[in-house]
Amino acid sequence: MARNNHLGRRFWAIVIAIGVAVVCVSGLISFGSMFRQAAECSDNVVAFAKSQSLIYDSFNDSAAMTSQVLALENAAQLARNISYGSEGDELSGLERAARQLGLSNAFVLSADGQLVRSYSNNNVTFDMVQHEVTDEVALEVIDDPRKMYATRIVFDDGSYIDVGCAARIDEPGMVVAGYYTSETFSNRYLLSLQNMLAGYDVRGSGDIVVESDGKVVAANMLPNQVSGGIQLDPVDAKVVEDIKSRCSLGKTTLLLSGSNLYIASLDKARDYYVYTFMPVSSCLGEVAGFVAVALALYCVVVAVFALSRRKSEHEHLHELVVQEREYAERLAKSAHQAQSANRAKTEFLQRMSHDIRTPINGIRGMVEVANAYDDDLAKQRDCRQKIWTASGILSDLVNEVLDMSKLESGEVKLDLRPVNLVELINEVCKMMERQAQQLGVTISCDMSGVAHPSIVASPLHLKRLIMNIASNAVKYNKPGGSVRVTCTEHAHEGEVATYDIVIADTGIGMSSEFQARMFEPFAREQQKGAEHATGTGLGTAIAKQLAELMGGSVAYESSLGVGTTCTITLPLAIDLDAPAGSGEHLALDTVALEGLSVLLVEDNDLNREIAGFVLSDAGAKVTCVDDGAEAVSAFEQADAGTYDLILMDIMMPNMDGYEATRAIRSLAREDAGTIPIVAMSANAFTDDKVRCRKAGMDEHLSKPIDSQKLIQALSKILSAKGR
Repeated sequence: MARNNHLGRRFWAIVIAIGVAVVCVSGLISFGSMFRQAAECSDNVVAFAKSQSLIYDSFNDSAAMTSQVLALENAAQLARNISYGSEGDELSGLERAARQLGLSNAFVLSADGQLVRSYSNNNVTFDMVQHEVTDEVALEVIDDPRKMYATRIVFDDGSYIDVGCAARIDEPGMVVAGYYTSETFSNRYLLSLQNMLAGYDVRGSGDIVVESDGKVVAANMLPNQVSGGIQLDPVDAKVVEDIKSRCSLGKTTLLLSGSNLYIASLDKARDYYVYTFMPVSSCLGEVAGFVAVALALYCVVVAVFALSRRKSEHEHLHELVVQEREYAERLAKSAHQAQSANRAKTEFLQRMSHDIRTPINGIRGMVEVANAYDDDLAKQRDCRQKIWTASGILSDLVNEVLDMSKLESGEVKLDLRPVNLVELINEVCKMMERQAQQLGVTISCDMSGVAHPSIVASPLHLKRLIMNIASNAVKYNKPGGSVRVTCTEHAHEGEVATYDIVIADTGIGMSSEFQARMFEPFAREQQKGAEHATGTGLGTAIAKQLAELMGGSVAYESSLGVGTTCTITLPLAIDLDAPAGSGEHLALDTVALEGLSVLLVEDNDLNREIAGFVLSDAGAKVTCVDDGAEAVSAFEQADAGTYDLILMDIMMPNMDGYEATRAIRSLAREDAGTIPIVAMSANAFTDDKVRCRKAGMDEHLSKPIDSQKLIQALSKILSAKGR
C-alpha cells in the first residue's frame, strides 16, 4: 500500500510537472505567434508608409518642378512685356504685367544685380530672396540671355516661393518671377501623411510614428491635425527615442522602455523613419486564452488517462508482484552463481598454490641435490633434466592463466599467416613425445586425409588449441595407453576448406557429470588413475574459446575407463600462393649460425648470459649491450655488414626494443633496412607480435627460450634472408 501511495504521488507530481510544461510551452507558442503577427503587421505598415511617402515625395518633386518651369516661362514673358509694353509708369507696368501672368512676386534687377523695381502681393520682399537670385549662378543669366535659372526658396515658417530668372530684352539686367505658397498650403503635404495612418487602429496595429528631419510628421495614436506640428506625449516620445538608440533597422524586436515591454520595429523610407511599437501587455489576454485552451485539453487527457490507469491498477499490481518474484529469483540465481564462481576461484587458487609450489619445490630441491653431488656427472644430468621439466610445468601454468585472461577480456587477436597444417600437427606430436614416453604412452599421427596442407591461419593459436587437447590426452591416459591424432579434409568450397582434427586416447575417460561442465574455467575432475596429472583446469576452456575464435568448434565423446575422443572442426583458408613442395621440412641446424656476428640486446644479466651461451655454443660471435640506446649506438658506430643479426629484448630502460628498432631502421646506411632484427621477449601475446612487426622486426620469440627452438628459429630467419 505504501508503495502504491508512493507511485500515486509520483504520478501526480509528473502530471503537475507536465502541466506546468504545457502552460509554459503553450504560452511561448502563443506569444511567438503573436510576435510574428505583430512583426507582419509592422512590416505591412512600414511597406505602406514607404510606398505612400515615396508617392508623396514623387508628387511633391513633380509639383515643385512644374511650378519652377512655370516661373521660368513667366519670367521670360514678363521680360518681353516690360520691354515692349506701354510707355506709362514703369512700376505700374510691372504690376500690370505680373497680375496678367498671375505672379505673386516680380523683381527687375540691373546688370550688377541691384533692384530696379519690384512687385509683391504678399509679405515676401526682395531682401528675403536677394541671396538666392543674385548669386553667381543666377547672375549668369544676364551675361548669357540663353540661360535661365529657377529654384525654390523655403522660409522659416514653412512657406516657400518658386522663382524663375530671365535676362531683360530692353537693356542689361534680369527679371525675376515668383509664385509664393503660404504656410497653410505647405502643411497640406504633411497633413496627407497624417491622414495616411487614419486606417491603422492603435488596438489592432499598435502605435505608428513617421518622422522626417527629426520632426514627427504623422502618428496614428493622435487625431488628425489641421495645422501645426505633431507633439507626442512623453511616454510615446520616450519609446521612440529608445527605438532609435536600441533597435536595428528593418528588424522587429522586444524592447523594454520604462517599466513596459514593447514589440518594436524601425525602418526607413527615403527621408522618412517609421517607428512601430505595441505594448506586450495588450496581447496577454490572447496569450492567456490560448494557454487556457491548451490547459483544458491537457486536463481532459489527464482525466482520461487517470480513469484508464485506475481500471488497470489491479492488473498493474499483479504484474509488479510477478516482477518482484522474478527479480528475487534472478537475485537468488545470481547469488548462487556468484557463490559457485567464488568456490571455483577458491579451488583454483588452492590448486594453483599446489601446482606452482610443487615445481618450485622440485627446482629448488634438485638444485640442492646437485650441489651435494658436485663430482657425480650422471646425478648432475638427472637433476638438470628434472629442473627443466619442472620449469616447463611452471611455464605452461603461466601461459594458460594468461591465455584465459586474454580470451575472457576479448583481447586475443589472430595473427594470420601462411602455415603448413601437416607440419604444425607433427610438431605438436613431437613436442608431446617426451611427456608421453615418461608416462608410457604411445603417440601416432595420420595426416593422409589432408589434400591442401598449406593454409592461412594463426600458427600460435592453432598450435595452442591442438596442444591443450593433446596434452590432456597424454596426462589422463593409462600406462601402455595410446593417443592417435588424425586430420581429415572433408569439405572444400572455393578458397576455404573444412578440416577435422581428431585426438583419440585410451585413457581414463570422463564421467557424464563432469562432461556437462568440462568447458567451465577451472573445472577439473579428480578420479582414480589421474593422481599424476597436474594443471589449472583451463585447458579445455581455452581450447573451446580458441576454436570458436577461429570459426570452428570442439566436441567430446568419452566413457569412464574406455577413453576420450575429441573432434576439432575448423574452416581454414587455403594458401593458393604456396609453392609446390612447401610441406617438406627444411634441414636447419646450428651450422647456419657458425661464424655469424650477433648483436645481443638484453638488460637482464641472467637472460643475457643464457642467450649468449646458446649463441656462442652454436658458433656465433656475440656482442652484448644492456639497453636499446646502447644497441643503436653500437650498430651506428660499427662498419656496414659488421653484424649479421640483432637479437632484441623489448622491455628495457632508457630505450625499449621498439624505439631501438625504429631508430636502427631509420639510419641512412645500406644494412639498416636489411639486417634481421628478432624480438626475444616475455611479452608473448599476438598484439605484442604485431607491435614488433610494425616497429620493423622480422620475428618474435617468446621467453622462456628453448635453446634448440632458438637456434632453429634463427637459422630459418637467416635462410629466408639469404644469409
